[in-house]
Amino acid sequence: MNILKVVSGICVILVSLHLVHALHHFHSMAMHDGMSPSALWGGMALGALIGIFSLIGGILLLMRK
Repeated sequence: MNILKVVSGICVILVSLHLVHALHHFHSMAMHDGMSPSALWGGMALGALIGIFSLIGGILLLMRK
């Protein structure tokens, strides 16, 4: 069971890093497509919040004994 928590924690952290990469591409593509600034920054803020919570969840999975 302990190995499963470690593997799950590592997977959650990798998915969080992938989310940051996707947010980077979303930002660069939305700027070229003429997306409204309020929608762009709202989406970025929501994505960042989800990424932070996901990263915290992954760290908590790794820290538990």
